Amino acid sequence: GKIMAASCALLKPDRFAVVVVSEVRGPDGTYRGFVPDTVRLMQAAGLRFYNETVLVTMIGSLPLRVRKQFETSRKLGRTHQSVLVFVKGDPRRAAKAIGACEYGSLETEPLPGVSPGADADI
Repeated sequence: GKIMAASCALLKPDRFAVVVVSEVRGPDGTYRGFVPDTVRLMQAAGLRFYNETVLVTMIGSLPLRVRKQFETSRKLGRTHQSVLVFVKGDPRRAAKAIGACEYGSLETEPLPGVSPGADADI
């Protein structure tokens, strides 16, 4: 909480702050509530909770690593993190301070098994 408060104090007015967190388990195997604690601490530091989204991470070896824990306790493996967006001040002025958005281009290659120009229900 002290680190978040100190960081938020350094943030200029009319700016966004983004925090990427994941839930953590306590000694008894249950979640501690780290994500809602993070929201409360950021709000206590003077920021407002503005947006949230999920960052999906690669599965990789997760199925191999969590098999035993799932079979014994039904604990699922996490393949995502929480992306929490906060604003200090006015969100419109914060967006203006960032500047214009840049967008990538959409893939133009056909999907595997779909002929170019074919009408496919995707």
